[in-house]
Amino acid sequence: MTKIKVENNFVWIILAAIRIYSTNFLKFCGYMLFPVLGQIVGILLTFCLAGLFIVYLPDLQDKYEMFRDYATVLLCLIVITIPGLLIFCKAFWDYLVAYGALNSITDGFLSTGKIYDFPAHNATVTTRFWKYLGLWFFYSLFVSIAIIPFFWVVAPIFFIYFILIFQVFSFEPETSVIGCFERSFKIIRDNWFRTLLIMCVIGLFTHFLFVQGFSVIFDFVRLTKFFSSLLEEYLIPSIPIDAINDIMLMVNPSFNLITPTKVAEFFVYQIVQFIVIGFTLPLRSITWTLWYQALVEDKNNNVNIRKPKKA
Repeated sequence: MTKIKVENNFVWIILAAIRIYSTNFLKFCGYMLFPVLGQIVGILLTFCLAGLFIVYLPDLQDKYEMFRDYATVLLCLIVITIPGLLIFCKAFWDYLVAYGALNSITDGFLSTGKIYDFPAHNATVTTRFWKYLGLWFFYSLFVSIAIIPFFWVVAPIFFIYFILIFQVFSFEPETSVIGCFERSFKIIRDNWFRTLLIMCVIGLFTHFLFVQGFSVIFDFVRLTKFFSSLLEEYLIPSIPIDAINDIMLMVNPSFNLITPTKVAEFFVYQIVQFIVIGFTLPLRSITWTLWYQALVEDKNNNVNIRKPKKA
């Protein structure tokens, strides 16, 4: 099969990304299943087990003297939370790996027209573990700095410039960690506004429209109410809602009191949002991979055109 030619046109990029994602939707969902749901299961398992232990701790202390010892209680809490934390950590790492592997998967599709062999694409990241970890470290450092109010104006500008660092990592393996940021900056430099436009369109779909649509479906089939009742029974009791209300009333006497039902519904909607954003990661990665290839190819063609011919 002839390699699909990527066009340097932001409309084509968006439509092509949606087409690739939608025609391989089930494969991408299967790939993202554990990285996304595993994080949710791990967190819920951790807090629910810890919450149940705290709820029943007074009864245990009445029956067994050993539970009156602080060290014993702390040790039990640690042991109880280990399974959930292990599940969460493995799923979280797989999600980070997907950021790099999906670029390779997209490139493979452009060459063969097929989505296959996910472990091999994961290996393009895991075989460079320390370098990839370093890339995430500096990216996290940048995000940490960006949330400081003093940098709220300039940080979003640089975020656009650095949006292709994972594509540079995937397709230019000789580039250093810092070099990934520099290379992304150079690629985006003359295409900042078009990159911003692509980000806004894809973000509108994956972070808002899809989230709202999925939330409506959850409400319609009464899944919101079902999961809210479960959280209200097993997780919410471990949250000091009364204490939070007392503090907020001291700050603002007209504060609307928080109820267990409101807290449970809030958690459900946050989970829905996380699921939708997580399962649409392939769409975003496809988009930026196509954009990277379009810009790099365009820059290479311009260099070849301007290169003087030998006499």
